[in-house]
Formats: sequence, structure tokens, C-alpha cells
Amino acid sequence: MGSPEDLLALVRAQFLPQASAVQHLSGERDLNFLVTVSDSADRYVLKVSDARENPNALALQNAALTYLAQQAPQLPVQRIHRWGDGAHLLALPGPDGVSFARMLAYLPGMPLHEAPPSAAQRRSIGATLATLDLALQDFAHAPVSNEALMWDLHRTPELQRWLPAIRDAQSRAWGEQVFAQYVQQVQPQISALPQQFLHNDFNPYNLLVDPANPDQVCGVLDFGDMLHGPRVFDVAVAASYQCHAQGQPSIDSLLEFMQGYQQANPLSSQELRLVPLLAAVRCAITLCITEQRAQWFPDNRDYILRNHAVASAGLRALMTFGLAASADLLLTMNRPQADR
Repeated sequence: MGSPEDLLALVRAQFLPQASAVQHLSGERDLNFLVTVSDSADRYVLKVSDARENPNALALQNAALTYLAQQAPQLPVQRIHRWGDGAHLLALPGPDGVSFARMLAYLPGMPLHEAPPSAAQRRSIGATLATLDLALQDFAHAPVSNEALMWDLHRTPELQRWLPAIRDAQSRAWGEQVFAQYVQQVQPQISALPQQFLHNDFNPYNLLVDPANPDQVCGVLDFGDMLHGPRVFDVAVAASYQCHAQGQPSIDSLLEFMQGYQQANPLSSQELRLVPLLAAVRCAITLCITEQRAQWFPDNRDYILRNHAVASAGLRALMTFGLAASADLLLTMNRPQADR
């Protein structure tokens, strides 16, 4: 991939002649750049995929964003733009293979991880995910196998080999426990659960809130972990980041998030029973993947471990309160919706 100057020339030639600057943004697999225009408030995000990324996975993301723009324009997700040839993907050959460039609208807002948390905010996160899941319920596309995506609850059994990377002995023991429970309790039920396409990464770095009203979610970013699977997986992934208050373990915070989700898109009793276990599994996955990658890539350690403390607090909250007790509490609070 070229320099920012090369990318600016590319954007000017293929998309926006009046583009004035390209600035690097953070990212995990994609390279992200902010594109600005002189004397204008217009801003865009240029995403350049890793050469190892499955182009079919990129096409799935593009199709989902196009579908949401048409079917659920009220949702605060990025809009995808077309290049000069009319395609959403622009091939960029390089020494390591072919990367693909995409142009997305820039969403203004305050990153959730920088905003003061509140109960109202957690309910807003739940309601936003519920609305997104409802919108994607009828989205039709061929499921994509993405072997590079480790952040998939389906892959829990094979991630057991990563558990030794968790340094904290108690967290590692809890991880071993919930991974075993996933195999015993979740896998036999997967085919019977409602299935659809999922965002699969509702973490604090992928959500924006209104700076004037940080209780309100105003943006959903990064569909890069999108997959097809049980709806409850999407809820559990998001819930794993909402089991804390001010960094301290909190089951009440999980309940507030679930209140927002259930009001808009109620889970069944079968799904509700699985939320605490699956959220704990996701917390353990976050711990083992991030700690392992931090060992492999120490220069990027701070970015890799950005969600580590939240996952640690979430796992402690769920395991200390008890997975069965948490499930009973969810069922009691949501009985009218769950039994519909």
C-alpha cells in the first residue's frame, strides 16, 4: 500500500477530485484513513483491507450496508460509496497480494469508550443493537466462511488452546469452565436457535454517542466481524462489554442493557438462558485472544489490550454472581416478553 500522498491521489482520481487530505486512523485488520475536503464539512473514511482478507467477507459487509441504507435508513450506520467505475471494491495489487479499498461515510460522534457511562446509555446500546438485529433479520446473502476471524463464538472449542495465554489464574480457570459449558450446553442447541446475520462486535470502540447527550447512541461502526449465526450470539457479544459500571463488575449493568434490547426485540426464554454463559465465553475469548496477540505483537500492545479490563470485569461479575443465577434473573425480569 502506498503513502498517504499516494492514497490521496487515488481518492482524487477514483472518487473525489476535491479531496484535500488523508489522515491515518486506528484499526485492527483494516487500515483506516480519514479523508477531508478543503472548505467543506464533508468527511469520508477510506478502508484498505489486509491482503489476506477474504474478498467475499468484504462483499458481505458491503451488501449489508447497502441493504440497511435501503431498508432501515434510520439506523446510524455508515453509508458505503461507489468508486468511479461503479464498484464498491477497488483492487490494490501489492507485494503481499491484492488489497481492496472501500469508501464509507464518516459518522460524527463521541466514541463510547470516552463517554461517561449511565444506565440510560446501556439501555440505548441494547435498543440500538435490537433495532439493528431486527433490520438484518430478513437480509439475504450467502453465509461467508472467514477462517481469519477468531472472534466467532462458533469457534470456542478450538480457542481452548489459547486459554493458557491468560495470566490471571482465576480468570483462566473461569475460562476453562465456561468453554467446557459451551460445548456441553450450547453446541447441542445451536441449530434450534433463531439464526440471522450479526454485527458480532458491539464493543465500546465501535459505537458513537451524541456529545451533547452521551446517553444516546448515534453511530455504529465496523461490520468487519459480521457473520451468520444465532441471534443470541450478537446479544451476548454486546452484553460482555456491559457487565461493569465504572470499570467495576456489575450484573445490574447487564440487566440495564438487556432491558433496552428486550423492549425492541425480545429474546425467547431459551435464548435468555444462554446470555450469561455466552457473555462469559466472549469475555474469556477476549482475554485469551488479546493476551496472546499482545505477546506476539508487543509494539501494538496498548491497542490490542484496549478491551481487556472490561472483559476481565465482565467475567468476574458473571462468575461471581453465578451464571445460573444471572439467567434466572433475566428470565424473571423479562418473562412477559420471553414467553410471547
